[in-house]
Amino acid sequence: MSSPDRTCPSATCTPGNQLLGVKGEDGHVRHLRSSLTIDAEFVAAASELGKPEARMRFSSPCATSGCAQWTGTRCGVIDHVLEHLEQARVPLAASLPPCPIRASCRWFDQTGERACRACSLVVTDQSAIAAE
Repeated sequence: MSSPDRTCPSATCTPGNQLLGVKGEDGHVRHLRSSLTIDAEFVAAASELGKPEARMRFSSPCATSGCAQWTGTRCGVIDHVLEHLEQARVPLAASLPPCPIRASCRWFDQTGERACRACSLVVTDQSAIAAE
């Protein structure tokens, strides 16, 4: 069951989802001014260079209980991210980054500006980082 009023800011590269941002050389995600709907051709081209979720961020309607990250009442991803960043003493962004989905973002709805200040540090597929 999806939640049409909330958007997942860490979705997969799947046709119909939205391209939200691209990871820069510094490892931070740079959000687009407006999200772009991706199609099968985009997915195929992006996949030629490895997992797109390791280099780009995508959004989709929040799936709530249809998602493994759903705790029963909220998305657990941003809670884990914020806890990890706090423990590692990683400073959050001083200002809110531009975001094409803030008005409907699940993380912003749950956690407010702290989620936005951490958002650029989130890479959906961390398998390449874990291998380093």
